[in-house]
Amino acid sequence: MSRANMAFTGIPTFGRAPLVEPVSLWKADVAVLGVPYDAGTGFRPGTRFGPRAIREMSMRFPYFEPAGGGYFDPDQGRRFLAGVTAVDCGDVDVVYLDLDRNLALIEEGAREIRRHGALPAVLGGDHSITYPLVKAFDDEKEISLVHFDAHLDYRDAFFGVTLAHGSSIRRCAELPHVKNVVSLGIRGLRLGESDLTDALAAKSRVITYRQYRAAGPGALAEALGAGPRRVYVTVDIDVVNPAACPGTGTPEADGLAVGELVDLLRLVATVKDVVGVDLVEVNPSLDSTGITSLAAAQIIMEFLGQVFSGR
Repeated sequence: MSRANMAFTGIPTFGRAPLVEPVSLWKADVAVLGVPYDAGTGFRPGTRFGPRAIREMSMRFPYFEPAGGGYFDPDQGRRFLAGVTAVDCGDVDVVYLDLDRNLALIEEGAREIRRHGALPAVLGGDHSITYPLVKAFDDEKEISLVHFDAHLDYRDAFFGVTLAHGSSIRRCAELPHVKNVVSLGIRGLRLGESDLTDALAAKSRVITYRQYRAAGPGALAEALGAGPRRVYVTVDIDVVNPAACPGTGTPEADGLAVGELVDLLRLVATVKDVVGVDLVEVNPSLDSTGITSLAAAQIIMEFLGQVFSGR
């Protein structure tokens, strides 16, 4: 008997992808992993509930094979994700108050997905999870880190704490296989001057929100041009204007529209080979409408569509 598969029925997995154990036998183009973790948060916690909320909203987008057949984009006049397979590996089994164990579990989750030959698509969680995720790509000779965020996340330490959501990009930049970092969307009044100085000294490319407004997408294209062919992409949802995505713990006034972010991600996928992606800092407890989680699900789905459009 056929099923209607309404968005509010069934066990929530990302885009209705089949649920698998990461260490079991499976094969797919994409593997989704949730990291329900917010111990790296410095202001308003709640991103531990982000993966579940994103999955619930993603049930509106059941586009992966064998049942989905992709989606049609009326602006580009073509279908995306047709023939692309996906699995949902569930969540990293985090244990609160055990930082070292959690970091190891997050890293191992990404490694297991890569051992299966799939592209990791990770749902956060706060931004501190990006560091162990990027560590899992240490078999790559060189990669770029492409970073969309309102914040630079380049603080060295806070009272001796060297890994929180405000220092994750600096820790990633210190990894030997990360050859450069491109950050776009930076804005607000809380950026440390020394953080910016250190990032630029490390040859990071920093495109503030106002610089992007003045130069347009060409600023990102130029910044990407000199870096390695293979890139890991991390998206902090607060790069989007909080009027559109209020469900985040550290919002900054103004910011990208959702459509602008999707266009910029499309640009990355067009000119580079994407090896992995995470989307972090969705805090559903701060958004009773669910629009932030819906936007996050759609952003990931459209980005994956573009990543696999030429494969």
